Amino acid sequence: MEKLLMVWVTEKQLKGDTLTQVIICEKARAIYGDLLNQTPRTSMDEASEDSFKASRGWFDNFRKRTGIHSVVRHGEAASSYVKAAEDYLKTSSELIEANGYILQQVFNCDETGLFWKKMPNWTYITAEEKIMPGHKPMKDRLTLALCANASGDCKIKPLLVYRSENPRVFKSHKILKEKLQVMRRANPKA
Repeated sequence: MEKLLMVWVTEKQLKGDTLTQVIICEKARAIYGDLLNQTPRTSMDEASEDSFKASRGWFDNFRKRTGIHSVVRHGEAASSYVKAAEDYLKTSSELIEANGYILQQVFNCDETGLFWKKMPNWTYITAEEKIMPGHKPMKDRLTLALCANASGDCKIKPLLVYRSENPRVFKSHKILKEKLQVMRRANPKA
């Protein structure tokens, strides 16, 4: 039953569906019931038919045996629409062919943010400790824009946007902005 359940969990994960403990336990009971109906039964089996409840204890042990764990969905990946992305690939390929573009003429640009001073908001503590004092997270962020063509032979120099035009570290270490491997711009909100 657990092998079939893991196949189902994997399928749901690939589809991007949300799985909770309740959903997994319901599916486990359904699979167990289906397997029970498919196998021939004796009078002893009928007495123990309701023995599987998919309880919290069973679920905790199932998690340990299979290695499944909960994660928090966040970011663009959680909100992406796979079908729209596939449709866009088809549409853009048709557009490139119709206009006679070559791969060197097709560019893609995207930006990413980095909270470079931010510490994780979770930690492990010893069993003797009950709580841990909180801390205010640092929000120093820089934004990096990357751009390249479809063939990969032309990579544009990355654009780095940070809040200050002349960081103090540049002065103290005598760093010349012109010699950096990125184009720098300043924006108070970065």
